[in-house]
Amino acid sequence: MKAEDMSVNSFPAQIASSGIVMGKALMMNQETLDELLSEVSDLDHFRKAIMTSKIQLQELALSRGNTEADILKFQLSLLEDAELIDPVIKSISDKETCSRAWQKRLDSMIEEFEEESDSYFKARAEDLKDLKQRVLKNLSKKNEIPPNPFERSDGPEKCIVLADEMTPSQFIETDWNQHVGIVLNKCSPNSHVAILARSYGIPMLTDLEVPLSRMTSNTPLILDGNKGRLIVDPSPQEMEEYQEIVQKFGEEKQLQQTYLKNPSQTLDGERVLVKINSDSQELLNQLNPEHCDGIGLTRTEFLIQDGRLPDEEEQFQIYSQLIKWASGKPVTIRTLDAGGDKPVEGVTMDEQNPFLGFRGVRISLEFQNLFRSQLRALIRAAVLGPVQVMVPMVTVAEEIDAVKKILNEEFSKLQQKNIATEMPKLGMMVEVPLAALEIETFDVDFYSIGSNDLIQYLTATARDNPTVSHLYHANYPALWDLISRVAAHGRKTGREVSVCGDIASNTDYLEKLMKSGIRSISVSPASLADVKTFLASLSLNGCSDSMSSNSGELI
Repeated sequence: MKAEDMSVNSFPAQIASSGIVMGKALMMNQETLDELLSEVSDLDHFRKAIMTSKIQLQELALSRGNTEADILKFQLSLLEDAELIDPVIKSISDKETCSRAWQKRLDSMIEEFEEESDSYFKARAEDLKDLKQRVLKNLSKKNEIPPNPFERSDGPEKCIVLADEMTPSQFIETDWNQHVGIVLNKCSPNSHVAILARSYGIPMLTDLEVPLSRMTSNTPLILDGNKGRLIVDPSPQEMEEYQEIVQKFGEEKQLQQTYLKNPSQTLDGERVLVKINSDSQELLNQLNPEHCDGIGLTRTEFLIQDGRLPDEEEQFQIYSQLIKWASGKPVTIRTLDAGGDKPVEGVTMDEQNPFLGFRGVRISLEFQNLFRSQLRALIRAAVLGPVQVMVPMVTVAEEIDAVKKILNEEFSKLQQKNIATEMPKLGMMVEVPLAALEIETFDVDFYSIGSNDLIQYLTATARDNPTVSHLYHANYPALWDLISRVAAHGRKTGREVSVCGDIASNTDYLEKLMKSGIRSISVSPASLADVKTFLASLSLNGCSDSMSSNSGELI
């Protein structure tokens, strides 16, 4: 029997995070709700539990990276929300116990979020469950948080965690040196736990087609996160075959490290710029700048804290750190792409369809004080190294003209004050189909194709809506016509055209991108080695310069 065949002990599941690991089962025993309930009905006791929860979340957020901190900060913001807290206080004042009042309020909100079709809101229900459990523990008479149940394992052997569900806090607090994989029954691949698993490189399966009650701790397991199955009590032959697979995977990783260290080029010597997408300094600290050609996309939305954008000086310091890390390589910084799922207090609106509304450059041109402050910080930072300013959600040429005017004004004002300045290159995101069709009307220094939004707007499909997810993909000839069109304009005018959406990180689409005339991509840091290794095996000899029927020529 080959490893790809299903054995009687092989159970299918949904892949949430890829990879293959072997280890012993560790069953998580969830605490029952009754264990967490307290009969105390006292407002001071409730307020103390809320304060304790805040302190725990703050300390946990400070000790982790940006991804974990963002999730925990959302929970912190909930504890500050009067809409959540006030009804609980009223119920306690009416002599209901603290635990029951908190439980009822959170359960009602969890139910509302779980009924939403949008995966973003479904993920927030997971946060509410996490917060509910934390506060209930702090309300309990134990007066201490019990140890993470995922830490209970016998001996030094690697473990694969099996449970019905897992909260983000439990994931963050788990030692992933000892625990190498996760299998959860009640979890979505879009959940925060799944996002965390992918960022940590922990293989994870969900929706296992067998009750966990049939499993026991210490049973040998193989978690195949590439084919989506869990093998329980594998045979010696299965163990041997999977050990060979894991060994081969390790050898491939070693090969990737070789390509990672060298400038990226195809098999026939065609140079391809491979930059990285960044949304935090913490992420960059884990990377060697010599392994990439710079930063192709910095999402400045990560600067938003508690609904506000830092002032000019704070931004300057952050941009300076990015430039210092890049060591002379270009750093592309996208101006604030607020709106959509990234609200800013007093700026963004509560719209029926925010992704088609007031966002990106539209907000920047309306709230110019915020925009000018960001541009000043970028102009000052450009003195330290090559900075490229990229404007999001551009639709018409007049928007770029307005941005240029503001950029030049702020540059002149800084010069008049004898402040060191350097004019950064100005480019635009190509993510609105109209902009791609009329690309020759935009006079900028460079273009970056945001394939995620371009597909979303081209297909009128929300990429996080599961009911229409079958329409959201990159296999439309019309999409590749648009990419080829923009690439052709770049070649004609001598301006760089890059792609920074998900397709740039997906090896299934790299050959198409190269054939479309793209020679610059910006990828997720996690996919950098895969992408450079794939490009090194790709030959472009005999390939046309475009996938488009009109060879990318402008019409």
